[in-house]
Amino acid sequence: MNILKILIGLALSALAINSLADNYAPSHYCTKPYKPYEFTSQDEIDSFLSDVERYRSCIEEFVSEQEDAIRKHQNAIETTIDEWNSYVKWELN
Repeated sequence: MNILKILIGLALSALAINSLADNYAPSHYCTKPYKPYEFTSQDEIDSFLSDVERYRSCIEEFVSEQEDAIRKHQNAIETTIDEWNSYVKWELN
């Protein structure tokens, strides 16, 4: 067996799975605050700034969760490839 062909096959399989996952990509549910045309009090300003901070925090949390998922998927790919390479090296040779 040609190891390169097998690795290419695994990589293509990972890409195919990834493209399927892209069809169902998660979306954040953060609510964007709308800035009023004009503020009429300091309380309105403070409330708006608080809403902006909540929106920023929500976006950052979503991004962090997605980055964690990327790391987990990348680790799964690497572990699987390592398992295959070990199998080929020790079992097929």
